[in-house]
Amino acid sequence: MQTIPGVKIFGIGIVLTSCSVVQALAQVDVRLETPKAAYLQFSPIPFTVRIKNLGAGELRLTETRGKPWLEMVVQSRDGQLIAPEKVLVPPDKTLRPGESTAIAVDLAPHYLIRDTGGYRARASVRLPTGETMLTDSLDFLIGRGEVIWSVPRGDGAERRIYSLLKFYEDPNVGLYLRVEVPGKNLVFPSRRLGAYLPLGKPVAEFDPQNNLHLLYAVAAGLHRITVVNPDGQMLREETRQEGVDKPVLRRDADGEVSVQGGIVQIPSSLRERLSTLQARIGAQAPPTDPAQP
Repeated sequence: MQTIPGVKIFGIGIVLTSCSVVQALAQVDVRLETPKAAYLQFSPIPFTVRIKNLGAGELRLTETRGKPWLEMVVQSRDGQLIAPEKVLVPPDKTLRPGESTAIAVDLAPHYLIRDTGGYRARASVRLPTGETMLTDSLDFLIGRGEVIWSVPRGDGAERRIYSLLKFYEDPNVGLYLRVEVPGKNLVFPSRRLGAYLPLGKPVAEFDPQNNLHLLYAVAAGLHRITVVNPDGQMLREETRQEGVDKPVLRRDADGEVSVQGGIVQIPSSLRERLSTLQARIGAQAPPTDPAQP
C-alpha cells in the first residue's frame, strides 16, 4: 500500500481519510479505466475517471486557486514525465452522498504522446480540503500499425497522404484512416473505421472537393461507405447489404462520386424514430431484421 499525507491507495480505488484525530473530512472512491491496452499512434487515447462520494456530505469538485480539480499524470515506461501540451479543463461536479460521476479524458490532444512504446497514466484529484489523491497507474502501449493502402493527393506544402492501416487490438484487428501533411509536419487524428476483415481490399475515390470516399467490408455481405474531408473529419457514413448487386463506388464525368448497388441499412436509432412516427399516423412499421447490426 502506498501512502501520502491524508491519502490511502488501495489498488485503483482510493479512500481519503483524515490524518487528525477529528472525524474524517471526506471519503471518496476514485478509479481510472481505459478500454484497451494498446492504441494506434496518433489515434485517440481514451481514459475514464470514475468518482464516487462515500461520505455523508456533499462533495463539490471545482477549480481551486487557478488549478483544475482533475489532472492526468503521464509518464513513459522509463519514468520520464510527459509534459501536457494542452491544459485539461474538467467540468465542475457536485456529488451528493452516494452519488457517482464519470469523466472522459482523451490523452492524445493534451499530451505529446507521439513515439511508439510503453506509457503509464494516473489521475490526480484535488479535493476541497486541499488534499490530493492519486490513482494507481495504468499501463498502455502506442503502436505503429500496418499500412495496407496509401495515396498522395495535392502538391507543395498542402500535399496530403491518405493511408489505411490495420492495427492489432487483442483480440481484434482495427481498420484506421490517417491523413498526414508532411510539408507542415502535421498528422490529423487517426480515425477508427471499424474491425479489419480480410474480405477484399477497400476501394477509394476522391471527389472534386477532395473529399475521400471509402467502401469496405464490415461483415460477410455487408459494406460501409465512409466519406471524410481533407482533414479526415467524418462527413457521411452509410451501411449497405449486398442484394442482387454488390455496392460499388462510381465517378461520373464531372468527378462526383456515388454508391451504386446494395440495400441501404437504416440505423436502429432511426428505425425506432420511424416506427414511432408511423404509429402516430396509424401506419404499420417495417419489420425489424434481427440480423441487422
